[in-house]
Amino acid sequence: MVEVVKGDAGATTELLKSSLDRLAQSGILVVDHSPEPRAWDCINGDASELRRRQTDTSNDSSTTATTSKAATDASAAENSSLSPAASTTSSGSLSVSTQESTTANLPQPFDSGSIGDITESCSDFIYGFLNNSTFQACLPFSLLLQNSNSFFEIEKSAFKVTQTLDTTCGADSNVCNTLMDALAANITQSNNCASDLTNESQLVQEAELGLKAYSVLYSASCLRNPQTSAYCFADAITNASSPTDAYIYYLPLNISLQGGSQPTCNSCLKSSMAVFSAATSDRDSAIANTYVTAAQQINAQCGPDFVGSTLATAVKSNGASTSYGFSFSTTGILALALLVGSWLLR
Repeated sequence: MVEVVKGDAGATTELLKSSLDRLAQSGILVVDHSPEPRAWDCINGDASELRRRQTDTSNDSSTTATTSKAATDASAAENSSLSPAASTTSSGSLSVSTQESTTANLPQPFDSGSIGDITESCSDFIYGFLNNSTFQACLPFSLLLQNSNSFFEIEKSAFKVTQTLDTTCGADSNVCNTLMDALAANITQSNNCASDLTNESQLVQEAELGLKAYSVLYSASCLRNPQTSAYCFADAITNASSPTDAYIYYLPLNISLQGGSQPTCNSCLKSSMAVFSAATSDRDSAIANTYVTAAQQINAQCGPDFVGSTLATAVKSNGASTSYGFSFSTTGILALALLVGSWLLR
């Protein structure tokens, strides 16, 4: 419907060019009575009224193909890096890969920037397995304890320790055992680190001990407190009121329990010592050298039958005996004393 309204044509003095303005100049106004346009409601508006603009899809197939190929390549690289890297060359040295590790932001062993005064062949061997993506995925707890500055730093934080153990305990222990056993065998070869071991290089000795202790310390470090579900090691290393709780984890590294240690008598201690006791069946292992004295000391603290105080039934070992004479007074105790001191200063 159109309503005609007469107006004062003389009120308009300028020349208007549009047809509506000319109508208005002649005294006729046109009024639109159709419904007002509906305002768009960005919350409740009908989405069906909006239509996505068509785009050029000519590149879609190539983009999809590129993405698919990248995913396939990444999967292949991952599968390759997680295969047991235990193949050896004719000289007996371990063949390792150097793919980028997904654990780069976590503590790593031998991260001081230098591995000391050792032979070139031994240095090449150690750097070789440190850059092995399978080794990095294993994140061996046994090599973090003594040989990682970054792990020492995070021991002040239960959260960061837990984050590290989640990765360590989430690794395929069968694959990692195969790798660590191969590395432990190869580190003693003449074209790798044999002369360094003969010359009693402490760093190389610790590396060998850590490789050999992988299995037992994997089992012990992955134990959880049944009351809290926290890792037993995380509880132990962050317990400022009882700093000696963490000392037992050094036993498989041939470090004796320090005299006067008074670890908390709880289920974590009992379970950890049970793991260590079972490992003493390998008489060539370092834990077979340190277990009995530690068990006797713990029983003096916690009760005569708190843990077993004898070695497990012996089984044949596949490796040579390792009996380097480390003691807590010169190695692990210094690191833990510094850690406790940092707590007291906070």
